[in-house]
Amino acid sequence: MKKDGKKRVWFLLIFCTAVFAAFLVRLYWMQFTMADHYAKKLEQASQTSYTVRIPAARGSIVDRSGTALVQDDTVYDLALCVPAPPDTEMAQTLQTLKELDLGGKDVETQLAAFCSAVSAGELPLAENLTQAQCQSLLAAGLPQSGAVRLTARGTRTAVDGTLAPQLLGGVGAMSAEQWAQKKAQGLAMDESIGQWGLEATWEDALRGRAGSLKVTVDRSSGGRTETIQSTPQAGDTLHLYLDADLQRTLRSALQQQIETLQATKPEGKGKEACAGAAVVVDVQTGGVLAAVSLPDYDLASWRQNYAALATAQGAPLVNRVLNGQYAPGSAFKPAVAASALAAGIITPQSTVNCGGRYTYYAGYQPRCLQLGHRGAVSMVTALRHSCNIYFYDVGRRLGVDTFSATAQQLGLGAPCGTELPETTGRLTWSTDENYQAGLALMAAIGQGNTSVSPLQLAAYAGALARDGQRPALHFAQSITDTAGNITWQAQPDVLAQAPGGAAVFAPIREGMAQMAQTLRTLRESPIPLACKTGSPQLAGTLADGTHYTNSVLIGYGPVQQPRFAAAVVIEYGGGGSNAAPVLRAAADWFAAAGMA
Repeated sequence: MKKDGKKRVWFLLIFCTAVFAAFLVRLYWMQFTMADHYAKKLEQASQTSYTVRIPAARGSIVDRSGTALVQDDTVYDLALCVPAPPDTEMAQTLQTLKELDLGGKDVETQLAAFCSAVSAGELPLAENLTQAQCQSLLAAGLPQSGAVRLTARGTRTAVDGTLAPQLLGGVGAMSAEQWAQKKAQGLAMDESIGQWGLEATWEDALRGRAGSLKVTVDRSSGGRTETIQSTPQAGDTLHLYLDADLQRTLRSALQQQIETLQATKPEGKGKEACAGAAVVVDVQTGGVLAAVSLPDYDLASWRQNYAALATAQGAPLVNRVLNGQYAPGSAFKPAVAASALAAGIITPQSTVNCGGRYTYYAGYQPRCLQLGHRGAVSMVTALRHSCNIYFYDVGRRLGVDTFSATAQQLGLGAPCGTELPETTGRLTWSTDENYQAGLALMAAIGQGNTSVSPLQLAAYAGALARDGQRPALHFAQSITDTAGNITWQAQPDVLAQAPGGAAVFAPIREGMAQMAQTLRTLRESPIPLACKTGSPQLAGTLADGTHYTNSVLIGYGPVQQPRFAAAVVIEYGGGGSNAAPVLRAAADWFAAAGMA
């Protein structure tokens, strides 16, 4: 019995010793071997973190000389840090914000709702702080203490809001549909993107890439550590062919001419002029140097005035350069001449008798004003004095499909190749539902079903200046990154070549040069100019039954070695010659700039 008792005692002692030893080993393992692991877990349990988005600057849009047209200006947003950092008191911070009139009256309510949702973060309080407000916050020491955060952010600013607003476009908040597409690209829901114009077309290049900052908060002390996870990357710079000074000159000339017509012309002759467009392009590169659409608006205030702009008379939100649709009138005649010469229907010396009325059809005999001509008329004379009878006859013999096809090669009723959406318009064809012989006669003088944009008219003028070769037009010249490296550049591209070359187009250019000499304002230009006017009739009539007319003009200069081509349209302008002062203003600018 005594031996059994001793065995039990020894067994108990050994068992207890083993358990105690295991406990010591486990304790050692926890305190020393796994010390870092448990310390980290403890630290994690006492911390929370959140991420702060660091906005990136949007790239600038600059003109051909590098002058900024649209850029990001820096503004500051205010956020309250939750929980209060060490050595700060939330109540005192809120009181200071109230005294500075920042954060709003219901900041306590906002804070309560915010704290019920998250344990740590930053509550947005105010956007677009003024410089004075920022100085007040700094003077109170709130940003320095970490009680609030001031975040720099870019806000889109047009240097001159009236300079090509429809073309430059604007940025705005994303719609639900846009967000569904953009979130995969890493955009935040509240980010703004380009909504129209060049801002929208070049969104991916202009938009910067936001960075992020991880903020870790100690639950007990409120202490913060910040780690930059990614740095923001500013957007690229978009360089345009547009010249800001020429744009201002052209806008002023068009606006002044509209006002002059309103003040000095009788009814039906320009008094009703109300809107228009003017375009100047580089004949060699296809770069759009100026593009004016009137009426326009100020990019600095379009948001506040959008409702009024959307219903305003004259539709200022419409970009007439790209989307305005106008019959070209007699400005179409060079295309008919080119088509007929190339087809061998006429020679430059061929004549048509102008008796004031076209009598080929018994039931339809349209007239000609016979200004400066009558009797046998050659092609050059027909262009110089815009003889309708000549082009009625040549157009009939040629056929509407043939001369419309040539006009399309020259740029009318065809895409211009720009980076922006444009309305293609249309020409007159024998397959049109309303086609009849009389319609073909009207189409030969730029009416009928024909409807084109001012940009197409400028492309057409450029093609005539280049003996039928039509380059693609471009608003954008290049894109550079923040280091100044070119990442994209527009390449000259010929979209079409009308047949015949110089043999066809030299006499047409001569006729256009002679026409410019019939207009005093162009005859006195410092640069020799060529032009063709158009006075397309509108549906509306005056009391005497005569029709209102638009004023259309195409031209280029200098005559011998063209550098620029232009198109001008004035709605209800009363006749093509009324647009001549706008072309003259462009010529004066080129002469003064030494670019002709």
